[in-house]
Amino acid sequence: MNREAAGQALQPVERDTLWDQVYVQLRNALFAGKFEPGSRLVLRDLAELLGTSITPVRDAMARLVANGTLERGPRNTALVPDVGAVDMRHLIIVRSELEGRAAREAALNSDEAGIILLKKRLAQMRKLIADGHLDAYLDLHRQFHFGIYEMARIPILHNMIESLWLRCGPALSFVIPDYVRLLKGTDHHLQLIDALTRHDPDAAEKAIVSDIEEAGQYLQSLADEQGRIRRPRSGPVAAESRTARKSTAVINSVNG
Repeated sequence: MNREAAGQALQPVERDTLWDQVYVQLRNALFAGKFEPGSRLVLRDLAELLGTSITPVRDAMARLVANGTLERGPRNTALVPDVGAVDMRHLIIVRSELEGRAAREAALNSDEAGIILLKKRLAQMRKLIADGHLDAYLDLHRQFHFGIYEMARIPILHNMIESLWLRCGPALSFVIPDYVRLLKGTDHHLQLIDALTRHDPDAAEKAIVSDIEEAGQYLQSLADEQGRIRRPRSGPVAAESRTARKSTAVINSVNG
């Protein structure tokens, strides 16, 4: 576990409802990609960062293990699961279905106040990119997306999407900085706002699915020889490595 990154994401909590507060902070840290795939979370270290005893941390961890977000590790530890290229493909398929439906419903329910808030968040995201201040980008990106899903007004759908994001969150951190700063092509977020403004469910679904699939394809391209998605090395060497892996995959598919 990277204690510095975790310390930035976790803050001491109040004594009331400690279990809930610890769970929410850990959940948000996972959403924001503060814990990378394959990292080990030590309960005692987390308790120290949160300013609590180990008990509420253990309880919160147990919930995250039960819903498949984390894996149980050796005594008083939990593991952030590795995400493989195949796993990511499956997550993309399910996310596209659920989030596409949520976007359709949001287009039917969108209002002026919600659209204004989405535009504000998108402007903040663009400013972070322009200024090169990407530490807060993923959290703002999540707020943007879940602002749309809240518009759908289907709580059970919202909860299902949240569960999928928890599984994706650690790997989503790998879009920083290269994909967000250099590789992001069409601005699907802007298209999505336009569709919501026009109450166009088809266009809203198309924009959100394109956004999910484009980012997912990039993440799958980061898989190592064992198929595990890993943070890219920056620079031309990384680009060459990704190209080589893609070429190998094509050759294998042809030979197969």
